[in-house]
Amino acid sequence: MIDEIEQKIINILPTSNTMFDEIDYSILEKRKEDWIKLSEITHSIVLVFDCYTNKFVFVSDNIPKLYGVDSRRLFVDGHRQVIELIHPDDIDYGLLVRKKIYSILRSFSDAEKMNYKAIHEMRIRNVRGEYIRIIEQEQVLELDKSGNIWLMLSVIDIDANQELEITKSHLYNLKTGDQIFIDLSDTLNEPLTNRELEVLRLMKQGLLSKEIADTLQISINTVNSHRQNILQKLKANNSAEAINFAQRLCLFDKK
Repeated sequence: MIDEIEQKIINILPTSNTMFDEIDYSILEKRKEDWIKLSEITHSIVLVFDCYTNKFVFVSDNIPKLYGVDSRRLFVDGHRQVIELIHPDDIDYGLLVRKKIYSILRSFSDAEKMNYKAIHEMRIRNVRGEYIRIIEQEQVLELDKSGNIWLMLSVIDIDANQELEITKSHLYNLKTGDQIFIDLSDTLNEPLTNRELEVLRLMKQGLLSKEIADTLQISINTVNSHRQNILQKLKANNSAEAINFAQRLCLFDKK
């Protein structure tokens, strides 16, 4: 399972196809002190990922204390240790949204790529075995000579609001403050029909099947059939999971 997820991550990451001898790795040593200071001043976890080698090239010293991760293994194993810490319910959404975000970034000009950061919310297991909400701010550090994303910076902090259950991601423009919220509705293998979306909205309001049937003037059997289709299409085990996943996909934002 871990191997499969890791391969999916590798497949969606920005890639640099520049020849090895064309990449200036001296940049790493020049900027290392800046990353250390950033971690010390903000008390954040700081990671730098090399999209050419698919390896971390910088890991701040505070990651073992907070998450029990062996920083030396991160350099060797890449995302493997990180995957083991992520809440299982956040993995599929995380893969979908990052694939969409990296696709958007690739479509930008070289200058635009440097102007945006991706903000991800997720749940991670800490050293006490508890899942806590974190916020990861991810942005492009360096492009290669062809304009491909080469180095990515991640700054990770504990979310001040631990009560929220929904985790979402968006892009933020560092210059203008504009935000791009990621619509993932087109990633469903089979989209919800308008009627199914109506039923799901009423489920979100807490209405029971009979109340939904009365509101939409349809039979309870039809409502239950719609509910079953919704669970199947969203790959959810119950109504709460379906509603949560629909919120992440921004389905309720559709008119």
